[in-house]
Parts: sequence; C-alpha cells; structure tokens
Amino acid sequence: MNEPTREQIQSLIGSNDVVLFMKGHRGEPQCGFSATVIRILDTLVPEYQTFDVLSDAEVRDGIKEFSSWPTIPQLYVRGEFLGGCDIIQELYETGELHDKLGVAASAGGAPSVNVTDGAAEAIRHALEGVPPDHALHLGIDARYQASLFLGPRAEREVEVESNGITLRMDALSANRAEGAVIDGQHTADGPAFRVSLPNAPAPG
Repeated sequence: MNEPTREQIQSLIGSNDVVLFMKGHRGEPQCGFSATVIRILDTLVPEYQTFDVLSDAEVRDGIKEFSSWPTIPQLYVRGEFLGGCDIIQELYETGELHDKLGVAASAGGAPSVNVTDGAAEAIRHALEGVPPDHALHLGIDARYQASLFLGPRAEREVEVESNGITLRMDALSANRAEGAVIDGQHTADGPAFRVSLPNAPAPG
C-alpha cells in the first residue's frame, strides 16, 4: 500500500466516529454482507460515514492490509477496528455493539401502538396465506424511518396487539414506537400504510 492511500484511510477513520468500508454506499449496498451491516447500523445510529471500496481499487486493497482483515465490509468505531459482517452481527446480538456506539440500553417494555380500522382491514388482507412461522414486523431505525414487513419470528422481540393485529419489533424499535399510529387503505396497487411517530425528533 502506498503512503497516500494509507493517509487517506487513516484520515477517514480519524475524522469520523463511525466509518464503514463497504461495497456500494449506505443507500445502495452492492453486496449482501454490506447490506446486513447497513441494516444493523441504521437500527442503532442516525448518522455514520461509508466509503465505497468499489470506487477506489487502491483503498479496496489497502484497507485489507491496513486492518489485516481479508474481506469487505469493515467497520471502525472511534478509531477501533471491530470486524466484518459476521463479527458485527455477533456484537449486535450480544449488545456489545450498542456499547461501542454509545447507544442506551432499551427499556424493554411494550409500547402503545394504534392500528386504525382501515389499516387493520388492509393488514388482515395482506396476511392471508402467510406461513405460520412468519409475522408482521414494525421496524423503526435510528432516523425514525418506519417500515412494516413480513418476516420470520425472532427471539427477544417485543409483541404488541392493536385492533386485532399483532406486531413484532426489536427492542430499539419498540422504544421509538410509543404512540405510533398505523393507518392504511386498499389501493389499486394493494394495501398502503402510513406510520405516524409522535416521538420522532423534529427535522433539524
């Protein structure tokens, strides 16, 4: 690795509390491993820096030498190299990544969520034929962007029922979901939903 590349990498790590060297960028990951780490970071923190190694072959090769780690993505937090996708998943599941990022522990309680009549009807229609091991999930990331999605049930999820609809969510989403209102209706393209979050911070 040449010295300019080393200095570029060091500058990226030194000037950002959280930086992810990945394939693609935050809004459009170009590999499944990068996408997995992005999903984890989005859950925990609103802002972080990414660098697309596909845009710079010298950095792509140099970061592997710099960290003595052979694969991409690679995550640095406050100058410390944490690892690649598998290690980040493990740190997330144990809660160690929360500590590294300074994310407060979740309260763990079930939030109050209101599913309107229109949303409940549309959800019941959408759930027809869903496998029994799947459930409807509400995800709210660190930027308070909400999503409803179907997926397998997972351990340590918070379960909430409203208007005959059961929602499952991770603990951090549950913290952000207090007072959420889920509204929806049938459209020509299928059910459409809107999630209102009264606890979302005001746009800054």
